[in-house]
Amino acid sequence: MTVKIIKNRKLAGAVALAAMVNGFPLMALAQNEQSGVMLSEVSGEMSAKQLQQRLAELQARVDALTAPPAEIENPEPAKAPTFGNTNIQIGGYVKLDSIFSDYSDGSGATAGVGEDFLVPSTIPVGGAVSGEGGDVHYNAHAKSTRLFFKSATDVGAGSVKTHIEIDAMAGAQGDERISNSYAQRLRHAYVDWEIDGDRSLLAGQSWSTFFNVGALPEGLDFVGPVGTIFERQPQIRYTQSIGSGSLQVAAENPATTLYNGAENPYDDNRRPDLILRYNNRIGDLNYSIASMSRELAYDRTDASSESEQGHAVSLSGKWQLGRDDLRFMYSYGNALGRYLGLNSYRAGIIDPVSGDIELIDQHGGYIALRHFWNEQWRSNLVLSATAADNPGLVADTAPSSYQSLHVNLMYSPVPKMTLGGEYIFASKSVENISGQLADDEGDMQRMQLSVKYSF
Repeated sequence: MTVKIIKNRKLAGAVALAAMVNGFPLMALAQNEQSGVMLSEVSGEMSAKQLQQRLAELQARVDALTAPPAEIENPEPAKAPTFGNTNIQIGGYVKLDSIFSDYSDGSGATAGVGEDFLVPSTIPVGGAVSGEGGDVHYNAHAKSTRLFFKSATDVGAGSVKTHIEIDAMAGAQGDERISNSYAQRLRHAYVDWEIDGDRSLLAGQSWSTFFNVGALPEGLDFVGPVGTIFERQPQIRYTQSIGSGSLQVAAENPATTLYNGAENPYDDNRRPDLILRYNNRIGDLNYSIASMSRELAYDRTDASSESEQGHAVSLSGKWQLGRDDLRFMYSYGNALGRYLGLNSYRAGIIDPVSGDIELIDQHGGYIALRHFWNEQWRSNLVLSATAADNPGLVADTAPSSYQSLHVNLMYSPVPKMTLGGEYIFASKSVENISGQLADDEGDMQRMQLSVKYSF
């Protein structure tokens, strides 16, 4: 009789299983007090050499079963699905905003969009009852929830990328009576041909080249400070690397906003808005300098046209301070108009006598500090202001300045999820040239609570 003592627990269990599955000629399996397994072969059909060979094979199987899989020890990053030589990416985020607003000079914003996010021009001034405010107003929505589709295709001569993005913000469709069924709107739709490592050509709708979106502060409000440039529009843009930086030249879709006009905006321009922007970095400071030249025009009722050429510049950037950062923007010119603060001011005014356009000098900006308290908690403090040098032709109710303060606390308990609260104070002043208005300033206080998950 051949007796074999197996001290390895894993091997012992595997031997027992093999005895039942693989047909070992074993009559008994007994576990001794040292946790070994004694195999008693009462049949003489298997020699000691054959048994050792079978045990060696079994040991190899056990080793293969107990070894950690290579893909678990060294996981590969998830790859986007491919179709031929095209990679496809789908992503976005889901976000709920719960907003409590209190206006000093009215019961609510002068346009519904101002209830969903801060639109400076919708802050009421001179309430319906002697400038008195209303009660706190609560509004909740998920309209900023976003979905995008991206593709990247190797075309031999560089690569071609596309980007299509939608959300339901600022749409007029849908209401709160039954199902809050808000229609989707187009945010981005463009193709970007990266010709080589130094050149690219973008065509479609995207952020205006005049706007450095990388300098926009992190916040819960959909846009943020009153002094930011903020514009998306159809365009064609060429980018060329120059040393450590890049130069961008763009021709973008025009539109003219004027006081005393019959339309807002006018779509009577004969040429696109022309923008030149330079991007670079110095140490931990990333910065952009942009200039814009654009036509402000409208068609008169007698079929003639009137136009003026305006200009503007913008300096913006982000200074990395360890993990924290400082972001800033300052813009000045007589052609800012709809580019600044969600069309806080119109770009010019039509002289009611001559019909000529008089452009309006405007300026605005912000400074924003982001601080990380630890791995999960962070805060942002944003101060912003704008002003317009209005001529005497404007109405008393024409806005003359805006200010805003944003301070928030954000918590990310798991990757890609953010829960937070943000306090917003914003004010609006009107020109009141005649002095006839009893109240020429209004403000808004808002508390916004948000939950956001990106995917």
